[in-house]
Amino acid sequence: MSTFVYGIDFGTSNSSVTIWDVEKRSLVRDPRIEGVESSFMYFPYTLRKDPPLIGDAAKLRYVQDEMRGRFFQAIKTILPNRTFEQTIVNNDVYLLEDLIAFFLRYLKTKADLVTKQDVKRVVMGRPAVFSADPAEDQMAQDRLKRAAELAGFEEIHFQYEPIAAAFAYEARIKSPERVLVGDFGGGTSDFTVVQLDPRRQGLVDRASDILATGGLPVAGNKYDTATMWHKLTPLFGRGATYEDFGKQLEVPSTLHRQICQWDQIVFLRNAAKLDLIWRLARLSNNPIGFERLQALVTENQGFALFQVIEAAKIMLTSDEVAPIIFSHPRIQLEETLTLSQFNTNTADLTARITNKLDAFIRDASIDPASIETVFLTGGTSLIRSLRKEFVQRFGADRIRDGGEFTSVGDGLALSAPLFFPELHQRS
Repeated sequence: MSTFVYGIDFGTSNSSVTIWDVEKRSLVRDPRIEGVESSFMYFPYTLRKDPPLIGDAAKLRYVQDEMRGRFFQAIKTILPNRTFEQTIVNNDVYLLEDLIAFFLRYLKTKADLVTKQDVKRVVMGRPAVFSADPAEDQMAQDRLKRAAELAGFEEIHFQYEPIAAAFAYEARIKSPERVLVGDFGGGTSDFTVVQLDPRRQGLVDRASDILATGGLPVAGNKYDTATMWHKLTPLFGRGATYEDFGKQLEVPSTLHRQICQWDQIVFLRNAAKLDLIWRLARLSNNPIGFERLQALVTENQGFALFQVIEAAKIMLTSDEVAPIIFSHPRIQLEETLTLSQFNTNTADLTARITNKLDAFIRDASIDPASIETVFLTGGTSLIRSLRKEFVQRFGADRIRDGGEFTSVGDGLALSAPLFFPELHQRS
């Protein structure tokens, strides 16, 4: 029988697997599973039924193939979407669960090479809120469970990602602390308030320590969307006018709303939309913008452009200015994004997150003064305007961070004793 349990953090932007050694009651550290893997998946166009490439290898091959195959990013965000059931890739039909199973199987295989066992037990992470609709939220978890089964797991439990992050932080402290955890990824922002105590780590019953959990589906990807909308869509024709029966009319924003999510750009690649873009390139007062839009759609440059946008966002976590340079022959961009512009363009997103935080604490009847520590994790937690809101509410001296990309995975593995108590009673 296996003596290990895996913790899998299947994230919107990044994913990881961590191993819990039941006998040693500790995490297994091994360079083969260190760090995170980008949550990318790529099917090259082929007549063979080959498995997709996963992670950074998927991104590299996609670029090498000049973005001609089928590329998936942020598929976790589709889990609560009722309208997405299946898709066709290289003439094969895949359910959403099939696609996610490819990624989970890849992580399981990496970990199995370390343990030298076919491990069947896993603690899967899930956001505090997949969807505000309870039925959609349950459907998302059911889909993720089915994907884990397809990947080869038999005993599957779910842990809220912010609670997992709290348990990872608990491994760092020496005395009890009441902690507010903010876990900010690519797709969701999650909160939990938990009473931590290193002496209680590894106990089976921690339910009474978890005081409140909540969240919302707004996080890093929407900051990229906002940058595209405010900073770049005018360069692709947004706000342009055209003449119709002697009147100057503004181009409807529908086209430009759609290019604010790179994976939606493909849906503009149909005869009617391409004809509209072609005509606007000749009839509007911004022909160059619509020529750029035409190239963005027909030459499948959305992913590459959003990689540049994300890089600028990351740069602004430490710098005051970030370049947005795109050198495609038909899409020549050389822009500068300042921290002030970024903060202004994303102020509504930061407000939505912090308003939810305030409501979460209020509805849980938790006195903010009773929170001793605020632990921020996830890549989006590095956005300075968001961190500033936490400092204003709780003070800089209470803010802790670290392990922005790995704390959830560690905490999921550390949750193993809660979900598999029978293993620890025997060990």
